[in-house]
Amino acid sequence: MRINPFISIIFILLLNLYQEVNAQIPAQDDSIEGLISYNSPEQISTQVQKLFLEGLLAVNNTSLEEGLTLLLQAEELDRNQSGITHAIANIYFHLNDYDNALFYAENSLIKEPMNPWYKIQLAQILYAKGYYQAAVKELELILSQYKYHWDALTILIDMHHKMSFLADANEVIRERILEPLKRTATQHFPRMSQPNELPIEPFSQIHKDWYRLLYRNFELLGIPDSMETVVGEMQYLFPYEQEISKLAPKRDNEEISDNYRFNEATLNDDDKYKPAPDKSKSSLLFQKLQQNTTPNNPEEAIVWLHKLNDSEIGLINQKTLILEWNELFPEQGEILSGLGWIELELDNQNAAKKWFEQAIRSPGPRSQKSEWYLQLGKLQAEAGDLEPAEHSFNYALRYDPDNAYAWASFAYFKARYRNNRSEAESKIEQALSIKPEDATLIEIKGDIYHLFSESDEAVIWWVKALELGGPTQRIQQKLSGDHD
Repeated sequence: MRINPFISIIFILLLNLYQEVNAQIPAQDDSIEGLISYNSPEQISTQVQKLFLEGLLAVNNTSLEEGLTLLLQAEELDRNQSGITHAIANIYFHLNDYDNALFYAENSLIKEPMNPWYKIQLAQILYAKGYYQAAVKELELILSQYKYHWDALTILIDMHHKMSFLADANEVIRERILEPLKRTATQHFPRMSQPNELPIEPFSQIHKDWYRLLYRNFELLGIPDSMETVVGEMQYLFPYEQEISKLAPKRDNEEISDNYRFNEATLNDDDKYKPAPDKSKSSLLFQKLQQNTTPNNPEEAIVWLHKLNDSEIGLINQKTLILEWNELFPEQGEILSGLGWIELELDNQNAAKKWFEQAIRSPGPRSQKSEWYLQLGKLQAEAGDLEPAEHSFNYALRYDPDNAYAWASFAYFKARYRNNRSEAESKIEQALSIKPEDATLIEIKGDIYHLFSESDEAVIWWVKALELGGPTQRIQQKLSGDHD
């Protein structure tokens, strides 16, 4: 169950408003005690107390803007209360204003650097801004002090999972949750107090759910030996669970795991670098579709999506199918972006932009999110939305600094829409430092010279792109003076 932090803050405030309370370390359960620090009534003015309480109540009534106004007034009157800045950071976070959220979260930690709840908040904001590694570092710092801090553990696993770093997620599940529970289960009676201090009990449903998640991750990673190990442990711990025997990996049919692991190069490179379609798997998918079969889970839907791209099914029919999968499994970035790519193929720019806008708000591996932001930036620029486009290009590079095409597209944007030669040249050079012999990047460098009316230089780079295998018809048009 997800706890609303603002309701908890209000509850604690009502209990402690007239008591001197020191900052507390949270218990290892769902308690939010310690979320906020209080000074004595002599140190907090009545006006600040009133504004603070009214602000929290406004937030509780879903009026974030009103609550923010009141809390900012309280913070203006008393800048020493870390709880006020923490609450302000929470509001900005829920308003998706991550820059301001980060400012106030860091301010809270200046006042209380050891408060784990403040560090959790900082980690969540960093993750939302695309700084996955920095977010993980903050959570690891908490866990170095509070080994079984439940919120830090579960948020860390969730971040690894959303970024598709399933091996990292499994390491946390195995080493920090299941191993301590295993020791408790084998050395103590199952219902005794837990020496590992985890807020779940051995042999409970939650215990079983963690094993299931571990199994599913190994399945997606395509590691059948580890899947068998997990099943064996579950059978030992839950001998009367009939469904566990059905989890044994199917070695004769590794279709899902093999197809789920795709080469990241296919996200960036031209179609000529993609593997040839597997006709047998495409025909199997076609048979399932003829039988009106639908995917059983989001992972299977994404596998089918990859096969659909290699099939001979028409774009309109593909779109119909993916729309159905999107209804079944909403907020799946790959499905949403798949609809975006189809709309691009159908030359529906506005529709494509809307799908990519949804995709970037969905979980996904960093390389994929970089691609979604890149495509969204291009569409926004073409639509004349220059500020959002620049924002999208920046995020594409935050998610994947090695995305050469994002550097090149940003360079073209700076040349065409900002007339900023120095930044355009800097960014295209960065792209070429990553892929120096890439025909597409070299062609874009020629385009940038053309935008600055340096035709001779543009021709040099277009010819080089042609020699490296760039699209003949398009480059020949440019060389003949026919530019779009």
